[in-house]
Amino acid sequence: MGQHERPMGLGAKKSKSKSKGAPRGLLARPLDSLVFLLPLIVFYEVVCLLPGAPGWGAAGERVVAFQLLQVFFELFGATYVWLPGLAVVVILLATHLVSRQPWRVRGRSVGWMYVEAVGWAMPLIAVNHVTRMAAGYLPEYSWVSQAAISVGAGVYEELVFRLILISVLVVVGADLLRFSQDTTLVAAVFISAVLFALHHHPPFGGEPFGAARFVFRSMAGVYLGAIFVFRGYGPAAGAHLAHNLIVLGMG
Repeated sequence: MGQHERPMGLGAKKSKSKSKGAPRGLLARPLDSLVFLLPLIVFYEVVCLLPGAPGWGAAGERVVAFQLLQVFFELFGATYVWLPGLAVVVILLATHLVSRQPWRVRGRSVGWMYVEAVGWAMPLIAVNHVTRMAAGYLPEYSWVSQAAISVGAGVYEELVFRLILISVLVVVGADLLRFSQDTTLVAAVFISAVLFALHHHPPFGGEPFGAARFVFRSMAGVYLGAIFVFRGYGPAAGAHLAHNLIVLGMG
């Protein structure tokens, strides 16, 4: 992919191999994605500060990707609970800056992302309705805390496994190792999907390994990865958290 097609808008050089990735017109602008996600990020961060916060329980009761981000920041001596949320803001602003798009929020695009999120979530809801493979929720928490877990998983798991991981793999595979852009991108989507499924289980997550649920999450990871490639981080995170919230509401 070229600059306008590459995840996160990284790199100004175009590869000699022509990519079939999404053109800029299909990708949600980073600034619009930030405005779309910001209320949800604030909601999660506020709930995390409340007594019995969902981010601080036992291994099976937390958003593991959020904890991984905190561990990363702790390596540099930073321990503030709001740093993962700030990371989302900074990354999206930096990506928008690199893309050289106008600094103007398109309200219609932001509003459409909420509708789009529900639409993208429907295939996952349908598969879950048949397989019952989505994770269970935590009856000891209030509905608000469970909703925060649902939102946090969508925002931070898509940040780690789609926005960051796929982008890094594309840079390493296509730019450094000179593999085909298309091949690298497909491989990155599948690798990120498998790691996304694995991180729910020990040593990172607290859920015992189950082959059926692992396969379901891997497939969901490929689906969300495809949304990320063709529509961007905001719609992918929106689809993920919409699925979680709908499953919560149905449960």
